[in-house]
Amino acid sequence: MPLRLRLRLAALCETVLLSLVRLLLPAEGRHRVTAPPPAPAPPHSPPRALEPVWIDTPLVRPYLLAREGRPVEVSA
Repeated sequence: MPLRLRLRLAALCETVLLSLVRLLLPAEGRHRVTAPPPAPAPPHSPPRALEPVWIDTPLVRPYLLAREGRPVEVSA
């Protein structure tokens, strides 16, 4: 293989390899297009109740009445 042909082939290979490296490895300051990171979640706080919550169900009522000093009537 003549020397001139070898040099041309080497230059071509070098160009192709450098192009691949530049394509695959981002340079400093040049970034690939990616999705932006997700926004940080807001701190969790339970929603404020507009009115006070009164727990008055058949299961809870005896305990509420006992705390208020009333006689407890439990129906079985």
